[in-house]
Formats: sequence, structure tokens, C-alpha cells
Amino acid sequence: MKLYAHSDNYKTHKALIAAKYAGMTVDCPKGVGAVTGKIPVLETDQGCIFSSVAIARYISRINRPAGLYGQNLIEGGMIDSWLEFCTHELEVPLCAWVQNLPGIAAVAKDDVTRALHVLDKHLLHNTYMVGHTITLADISVCCSLVDGMRLVLDESFRSPFGNLMRWFQLCLAQPEFKSVLGEVKLLGAGGAPAKGGKAEAKKEAAPKKEAAPKKEAKQQEKKEAAPKKESKKEAAPKKEAKKEEKKEEKAEPTPEELAKAKLKKVVKEGGKRGVEIEGAADMGGLQFFCTSVDTPEGDLDLTVKCLEAMNAKSDPTEEERKGGSGHIGKVIFSAGTEQLAVVAYVPDEKQGELNCEEWIKKVLSSQGGEVKSTGKNVCTGLVKTNADKGVFPLKIREPMIIEANDFLRKKGLFPEDNSDDDEMVFGDDDFPA
Repeated sequence: MKLYAHSDNYKTHKALIAAKYAGMTVDCPKGVGAVTGKIPVLETDQGCIFSSVAIARYISRINRPAGLYGQNLIEGGMIDSWLEFCTHELEVPLCAWVQNLPGIAAVAKDDVTRALHVLDKHLLHNTYMVGHTITLADISVCCSLVDGMRLVLDESFRSPFGNLMRWFQLCLAQPEFKSVLGEVKLLGAGGAPAKGGKAEAKKEAAPKKEAAPKKEAKQQEKKEAAPKKESKKEAAPKKEAKKEEKKEEKAEPTPEELAKAKLKKVVKEGGKRGVEIEGAADMGGLQFFCTSVDTPEGDLDLTVKCLEAMNAKSDPTEEERKGGSGHIGKVIFSAGTEQLAVVAYVPDEKQGELNCEEWIKKVLSSQGGEVKSTGKNVCTGLVKTNADKGVFPLKIREPMIIEANDFLRKKGLFPEDNSDDDEMVFGDDDFPA
């Protein structure tokens, strides 16, 4: 297939990344605009498809196992919803802001801010836009944000959107995204100088040349003002002292402080997820549960801390309950760039039904993982990233969750769905975000 489009356009990137996931080869000939007329156009053996959104949707639907359009009809509908949101609520105002359109840029910035708050809130409890893997929704939103991240969304503007940035970096780390987008350099603190800013100031200063006859008077004024300069020099140390104070105030946190802040986030997620697991288990009659967590980012020790927060006794008098799922057996997964951390837990009262070590060994063996520690209640392990063998934490996480559930099912410890509704899933999506 051939895609006639501008290869450096973010809309073209959507189709090319989708093609990578679908395992398709799509050529993008250069210099085609003047010859073919309106673009983009996808040329196939059966005919041509135009419009960037239609092309991306077509490519995403070709290889159904790739899951770019979801695993069922409801996920497909959710993906369509986010595609519409991306086009109208994000792309339009972001393009206006990036291009600094007169009279529109300020309003566009407000619209972009609102859209990013919506995305950040959604990604608070979701690793991906829809479901548990990359879909066209992730591809579209990520590609739409790239130019903005490079040109206008500076470090201070991005700081309130921690969940969005975690997801954005997660997308960029995927080989399929990297092969198309390359390395994306985010705009730094303060951003680039505004267009026409200093240049216009210099141009406005040019007319001072007309004031040449007054040169002598100005020189006289300067001589009289000389003592003032000395006073300014005396004030210089004070300014330097203030700068030093500001530097001290803005001193970067120490590694210990960063580690403490990270642990706090991990424990917070674990406590919140523990309450959710308890509720979902009580509602569905589950005694065992398999899920993933984000904040440990593949760190095995932090994943254990997250488990401990899940299992902590819940205080019913607290305004915000935490933990409370210590009576439920579980396997939790945390994906990082270098490895997938896996922690299995079986409470004392369920030891007769399930062996913790046997459970984690079965799960890890499905992807060539390594057991790191074993115990009566808790066992740990990990799977290292192996690009040569196509082993990537985010790709193998969902199959390993399925493997963990299948192991339970074979032992009769996982409730079977006897109804005709094939969309009943026990996992992260069983409770609202």
C-alpha cells in the first residue's frame, strides 16, 4: 500500500504507527502533493481511501488481533469517542496555539488546557486511553500532542498534568512510536523566545537615531548621573545575594527526597487499589484477583510496597479508606522500560487451595521470566526486556494476566461466566475510574 501524504505531518504519523502495530508495510512517497492534488490518500489494491482519520481507522481494523480498535464493540465505541475528542477538542485549539494565530491563540490556550485536564483525569486510573493495550485512541492523541510538546507546552505548563505525561512518555517509549516519531524533545523551562519578542523591541528602538541633535545634552545628563551608577554598583551585591537565595529555594530535591516522594505515590496507589479490589471481589464473588499498577514502573521492591498497601487493614472511620484486600489472593504486575515486575500473594486462609510459588512460576514461565524470591505468602519475579525476541513489558503484561487467570480457572478458583454476555471481564475495568 502507498500513502500519499506529507511524511512529517502528525496526521500521517497516526497511520504509519498504526501500520507498524498491524504488521503492514506502507510506503510514503516523497514530493507527491503537486502531482496527486489533495492528500492524504491511501492507495490499496481494492481502491483508494482519503481523509487521515478514515485511513488510520482502516489500517487499525485490518489486523484485528493487534487490538488497535479494541477487543469488543464497546471498546470500539470508546475509541471512536476519543478520536472525536482528539479532533475537535484538542487538535483544533492546539494547532491555533502552535501557529500563534492572531486573536485566537489566547482562547486556544484555554481550550487546550481544558482538554488536557480531561485527559489527565481519565489517565489517573487508566494506563491507556481504552482497555489494557495501545489502541488507535492512544496513537491519535499522542501524535496530536507531539508538536505542542515540542513548541508551546513548556515544563511549567506540563507540570500539573502528571498522569498525562506518564502516559505520553509511555507511548513514546514503544518501538512502533519511536520508529516513526524518532526522539521527541520536550520544550524546556520557560520555553523558546516568543516570535517577534526581542526583535520587535529592537525595531521600536530604531527611531532614536532621529534624536542625534540632543546627543550633547544627553552626554551632560549622563555625567551628572555618574554617582547614581556607583550606588547601583553598591546595590549589586544585594542583587547577587537575592539570586543566591532564589537558587537555594529552587534547589533540586535530593535522591532521598525523590525516593520518599516516589514511595508515597506507590503507597497511595496501592491503598486506593486495595479498596477497589475489595469492592470488586465482594461484588463478583472473587477470592483471587490479577491486576496491574503504574507508579512502581517496573521496580520490584516498590511493587512489593504497593502490594503491602493493598493488603493493609482498612480503617472504616477514615474519610478516605485505604487497603482492605489482605484476604484476597492476587498477582500484580508493574511495567517499566527495562522489566516487568510480578508479585504474587496468597493469604494464610487460602494456602490449602493455592500454592503461591506454583502460581508465580506458572505465570513467569509463559514469558521466560525469573523467580526472584519465594515465600509462603509472597513470591516475586520479573521479566527483562528483550528487544531481539520482541519481549517488551507492556506487550507481555496482558497475556501474563490472562495466564494467571487461566491457572486459577484450571483449579476451579476463578468464577466462570455462564451467561451469553461475552463482555464480562474481571479486572481493572470492573470498577469506575
